[in-house]
Amino acid sequence: MSRKGLQATVALVALLVGGWLVVRWWVSPERQIYRNIKRVQKLVSKAPGESNLVALGKARGISEMFADSFEFRADGFDFHTRDRQRLAAGVHRYRSLSQAIAMHVRDKELTVDTEHRRATSYLRADFVTKARDITGREAYRFQIDWVEQGDDWKIDYVELLEILEEPARAWF
Repeated sequence: MSRKGLQATVALVALLVGGWLVVRWWVSPERQIYRNIKRVQKLVSKAPGESNLVALGKARGISEMFADSFEFRADGFDFHTRDRQRLAAGVHRYRSLSQAIAMHVRDKELTVDTEHRRATSYLRADFVTKARDITGREAYRFQIDWVEQGDDWKIDYVELLEILEEPARAWF
């Protein structure tokens, strides 16, 4: 094999391996779950003037991110459900109390068990809410368990672990 032929073969192999690594990273469970966390963040957040139709769509969108069989526990707010419609109603009610909501997720920890197609994440979510002329700040720590269903990772358990006293303020 000529030197140019060898260089072309090495370049092709490197390109194929690089492409394979990029595809594996793009569809990795970690990347899919972090994308879903960002989607939750986007659906919970609310811009001023949001219509009720959009609000209902966002609440439904969040409920559709949950597995067929799920549990949502927020004992600090006396809220517990395994019902998708009740979950959507609870999300809608929370969002309807404010004119605007900004949600920021940080301190994410994720453990994936690929053999059993399950994952557990722990995260802190900071919220800034605006209702009339009052701005509120809230921070919570959650456990979120995930299960792989088809080509996606769905939430099958959420627990509000802690209501934090001091939310971060610098990000808003």
